[in-house]
Amino acid sequence: MKPRGAIAFLVSSRIINHSTKILPLMKSMQKMNAEAGTTANQNLLSYHINRLKSSPTQALLLDGGTGEELFLHGVPDDRKIWSATAIVNEKYHSTVERVHRSFIEAGSQAITTNSYGIIPGVGFTDGEEVKRLMGIAGEIARRSVTVGSGTVSALVLGSLGPLVESYRADLIMNHEDGVRCYQYGIKGLNPHVDAYLAETMSCTEEACQVIDALSIFYQEDKKSSDEIFQKRPLLVSFTLGSDGNLRSGESVVSAIPKMVSFALDKEVELIGILFNCCEPEAITKAMKEIETNPQIHRFLHHPPCVNASKSSPYTLTGTDTSRIFLGAYANKLTPVDPNWTMASSTGAQPMRNDLSPTGYWEKFVRHWNDSFDIDGSCTGGIQMIGGCCGIGPAYISYLRDNLILAEN
Repeated sequence: MKPRGAIAFLVSSRIINHSTKILPLMKSMQKMNAEAGTTANQNLLSYHINRLKSSPTQALLLDGGTGEELFLHGVPDDRKIWSATAIVNEKYHSTVERVHRSFIEAGSQAITTNSYGIIPGVGFTDGEEVKRLMGIAGEIARRSVTVGSGTVSALVLGSLGPLVESYRADLIMNHEDGVRCYQYGIKGLNPHVDAYLAETMSCTEEACQVIDALSIFYQEDKKSSDEIFQKRPLLVSFTLGSDGNLRSGESVVSAIPKMVSFALDKEVELIGILFNCCEPEAITKAMKEIETNPQIHRFLHHPPCVNASKSSPYTLTGTDTSRIFLGAYANKLTPVDPNWTMASSTGAQPMRNDLSPTGYWEKFVRHWNDSFDIDGSCTGGIQMIGGCCGIGPAYISYLRDNLILAEN
């Protein structure tokens, strides 16, 4: 229920207008509380960022596939709105929180809001309703990471997924419409998240829409005093084809500088570029391309390199504002048809049966950063690591036992 804007109280024969006297005080108190909470969250985010900068052996452990875990916990697999069912239907809110906590208990240092499916492409076309539902997803995630006396146990990443279909660069919205739609999700998530995560982006244009939306949102927020918003950094994660390129066909080595440059131009803090919702083999191919293209290394805090006896020539060059971390969270799905759409699917994509928690680490993750490999003596590579569809808490737990997740 929304509070009424002008409730009059009789005090000493004078009528004091509630909206002009009480609400400013309430907003001031809300701002103080928001700033206090934001300081604690920013401290945790800063701690992890500084830790990752300090050494290529340091890693940030993300969560796994929230949607698939929700289905395993009894949420119906709605082929239209998918995991958004658990946000739309209040009776599943506790299940969402339970799934978030299961990843934290397994070792996740950052969880992702269950907001991926709240998009126009599946029928969420009312911007204010999108904002409201995104806010609910953010609130649940924030509760999940808050323990005891308000201690924060993990970061919250605000998921901003494709607006129309996953994997389909040919179906994205035009730039203007995409920017407008993303702003509703950004506003809804803002009070609850530590950073935004534009995930499963199929092309650079799709990611640029998110960056542009964030830039406009921050500019407009400076002019408004009605709501309290905080400036949050951004992670961009691309989904890859089996060849290691973006689903659009763009190479990862062309995408990285484009994203860094566009974010700088729009004054959006881009802290990482990741790869997700694709086969781990595709990520390995992408990393090989990054490794063998030293001109890309100037954009990375800890770039990989071909020769383990020698560092990349760009390891110590560049500034923090132009350098990003690399990350990856592969899925466990069998290869997805390039023409696949959620709208036309009649059932869940089958899972592969050859990717155990041990296999995910031994065959893939440990090789995405040379520092994780006992035979490696190079500068690094991927530092933000987790899983997507089908990668559950057992996988995260195994990664936790093998990664360096805190300062010595």
